Amino acid sequence: MEFDLVIANGTIIDGTGRPRFRADLGIRQGRIAAIATGEALHGGQTLGAAGLVITPGFIDIHSHSDWIIPLADHDAVLAPLLLQGVTTLVGGQCGFSPAPATEDSIPLLDGFSEMLRDEAFAYRWRSMAGFLDTLGRDGVMINVACLVGHGALRYAVMGRRADTSTPPTTAEVDAMGRLTRQAIREGALGLSVGLAYAPGIFAGNDELLPLLRAAAKDGGMFAAHGRAYTWVSPFYRPMIGGAAHNIRSTRELLGLARQAGVRLQLSHLIFVGRHTWRTHRTVLRDVDRAIAEGLDVAFDAFPYTAGNSTINVVMPAWFLDGFSRNIADPRALRKLKRQMDLLRWMLGLSYPDITLLWGCAPELAELEGLDMASVARRLGLPPFEAYVHVARVSEGKARVLLGAYSGDGLRTVLAHPRCAFMTDTILTRRGRHNPASFGTFPRVLGHYSRGLGLFSLEEAVRRMTSLPAERIGLQEVGRIAEGAWADLVLLDPATVDGPATLDRPDAPPTGIRAVLISGQVVAQNGQLVGRGRQGRVLRK
Repeated sequence: MEFDLVIANGTIIDGTGRPRFRADLGIRQGRIAAIATGEALHGGQTLGAAGLVITPGFIDIHSHSDWIIPLADHDAVLAPLLLQGVTTLVGGQCGFSPAPATEDSIPLLDGFSEMLRDEAFAYRWRSMAGFLDTLGRDGVMINVACLVGHGALRYAVMGRRADTSTPPTTAEVDAMGRLTRQAIREGALGLSVGLAYAPGIFAGNDELLPLLRAAAKDGGMFAAHGRAYTWVSPFYRPMIGGAAHNIRSTRELLGLARQAGVRLQLSHLIFVGRHTWRTHRTVLRDVDRAIAEGLDVAFDAFPYTAGNSTINVVMPAWFLDGFSRNIADPRALRKLKRQMDLLRWMLGLSYPDITLLWGCAPELAELEGLDMASVARRLGLPPFEAYVHVARVSEGKARVLLGAYSGDGLRTVLAHPRCAFMTDTILTRRGRHNPASFGTFPRVLGHYSRGLGLFSLEEAVRRMTSLPAERIGLQEVGRIAEGAWADLVLLDPATVDGPATLDRPDAPPTGIRAVLISGQVVAQNGQLVGRGRQGRVLRK
């Protein structure tokens, strides 16, 4: 039997967690047609894999690159993902998705996506089906799947009122529910929320629950950026006393998922601020208890103690409700300063822990790459005034890298069997990079598996392949099995690693020898190869 391509003499880690084994892979028409353990296969082309491990392509279960994919040159921007072994990305996270879109909501979508995009693009779609169809016609360099974002729904139904604390009417909630089900029936994997960002920050549970029930009716997933990842926050009262706010946030999400009967994915499980680190065991106990009680819940995390976000992420809902007015109001700023000073002291997170990645304005470009304490010195301003200056000039759209995440608790999070690995990176050509863009998956395989021994290589691969595939409801990716798509990574288990750090954020990975999508070699020895776009648009 002839094959288009044979990968010969490799060691297979198939993504299920079972022990590795030696085999040849035969690929035909983009799929795995044969796995031969006792005989040599023959094909039109042969790719030698002696001494290498062959795994399924890595699935980035939490990506924001759906805002880059519509660009004609997205290949160049997203190359770092492919070169670290990512063959599938899941966008529409944290409440932000490019669809649905209306004539009135497009300016609002443009506003909240400014930090996620590399440049503006035309919305050649209005529905989720239109968005996915457009990507399919244009061609994609990497497989793409998408959730529908609660923020996009809110803008489509409520218009500019979505960015205020004015609650939606019953009819508007019903309309959002219908749009949720429509998007899932058109291929979205489920619903995402971003409850610490506008407009999600203004949503109450009485708004969210009907949408989750709508998603559950069609088997959609619920991916949730919670209200708080810190032990104190502006989001819960009383501020002091009772459970830590990030614990309350997790329990709130678990409760919503129980009521709605929906599959829950807790997004980027992090513990922000040194004084929050101690809460990680309680949060994980709550998750384990919910699993034992029958709730379908898991979470994802990245292998770094810093993550990207918007400069407005530290600002409370009252300040964001009328941001353009409040950012110029001395009285509102005095109130904000009191709250931020209190939070900094209580959290163990301060201005040196926040780095400006992208300023969103020419006059801020020279400050990119500096932490906020250094920004303050450069501007000759106190740190709070410097922070406000960047927020004001960028109209709240500047991108920052927040440090002081999770501490030693990161290892406990990553070691949990229900933790899928992901990047959560905002990868653009503008400004400075998040190291997760270059090193996430190789770092897990090298530093955390081979180096620290937190889990076996087989378990690491399972949690970047079949586990996320199961969570998002896709059956033909995430495993090496006959009939599955030939999205594959060839790696050297002795050298694979992700050396990208906060100081060298764009350091390329090591040990990734080849990456295949749909049976075609698309990257080899750290370089993109081949012609055309081999990626596929994946629908529920």
